[in-house]
Amino acid sequence: MAEQPIDERERILATAVAIADAIGARDLARLGTLLSADFVHRKAGAGASGAAAFLAAIERIPGEILSVALARIEIDVAGDGALVTGVQHARVRLDGELIEDTRPFVDWLVKESGEWRLRAAVEVPGPEER
Repeated sequence: MAEQPIDERERILATAVAIADAIGARDLARLGTLLSADFVHRKAGAGASGAAAFLAAIERIPGEILSVALARIEIDVAGDGALVTGVQHARVRLDGELIEDTRPFVDWLVKESGEWRLRAAVEVPGPEER
């Protein structure tokens, strides 16, 4: 696979971070602009859902989202598609208790009209869910 220019990888990374930031802020309007027209969310054993259900699930996250950060990000680019994997760390305050949620993520981004958009998000169970 041919290496992509660093600036293209930086654009993909910037999109991944913008997605995490929009989730952290519960900015559904912004998050919606970062999804591709044919976005799909997959969860093992639960089938697939589209953008509307995904956005509604973000809105229903209980408690106050304090932050969502990404770590150990790996990017594999193939033409107008990119596999982005890593670890997402979310901090949420629920009923006065601080909850730390760290789990792997797998996203497929596609380039649409020159912009990187999230085409598929695969929910990977956290260690306590396995």
